[in-house]
Amino acid sequence: MSEENHPQEEDGAVDAMAAIAIVVIPVVAVVYWLSGLPSS
Repeated sequence: MSEENHPQEEDGAVDAMAAIAIVVIPVVAVVYWLSGLPSS
């Protein structure tokens, strides 16, 4: 039975990593874009 649960655990890890990437990438992009703007 543990073999049946293993793919589900991998899917959960992949889903978690994808959710983190979806949140982190736009935040990093906005911070990078704002850091390039003139401060005046």
